Amino acid sequence: MRWLLTMAIVITVVMLAGCRGDSDEESPAATVVATATGESGLDAARRAEADDDPSLPGEFVDLQAIYGGSYGATEGTNTGRHVTRDMDYETEQGLPPAGGPHWGSSACGNDPAAAPPLCGPAPWGVYRAPWQPETLVHNMEHAGVIIWYNTSDRDVIDELEAFAIDQLETPGGINLVLAPYPDMADETVAITTWSRRDMFPAAELDTDRLQAFLDAHYCRFDAESFC
Repeated sequence: MRWLLTMAIVITVVMLAGCRGDSDEESPAATVVATATGESGLDAARRAEADDDPSLPGEFVDLQAIYGGSYGATEGTNTGRHVTRDMDYETEQGLPPAGGPHWGSSACGNDPAAAPPLCGPAPWGVYRAPWQPETLVHNMEHAGVIIWYNTSDRDVIDELEAFAIDQLETPGGINLVLAPYPDMADETVAITTWSRRDMFPAAELDTDRLQAFLDAHYCRFDAESFC
């Protein structure tokens, strides 16, 4: 089924249209079913979410302290609940976000400019137009990796795209999104998974650093068995 993965790599060059909603209503927490073997389900996800091991690559983002409770907990204390409002990730945890409440009201489609309000998650792939961060946090909930950038350096963007496409085309495929993020600090690249973030200047791009982050964190948080 290799052609299916190839078709999922989407490069879009349209500019982002606004797709935020005005409602502050929160939807019920998603049902999460733990697997029957080992810690591959909800318990393992909660443990990964709280793992502040300083030897692991990147910065630990303490979602449980920021939002209260833990992933999959009751509504109001679930760090991964669905919301129908804009999130202030910058104040709560810094940018780019590394998890937290997010959008999930509808399917997004492949074009950020045409995405319906409050949609999430985005299809895995490579984009040249930004998604709303509330959408991409949903991708992280699904065990995915987000690479964000805010740079006009074409060489950096080309290297990021080549790296991302290579990951998407690996045997089995990595669940990954690469997209620009204009709200992030200028000339910055970041990579995130649920509760982990690594940021560095775009001029210091090192794909080995991205790979080390992926190797350490990909699928460690997988509450809904997407890996």
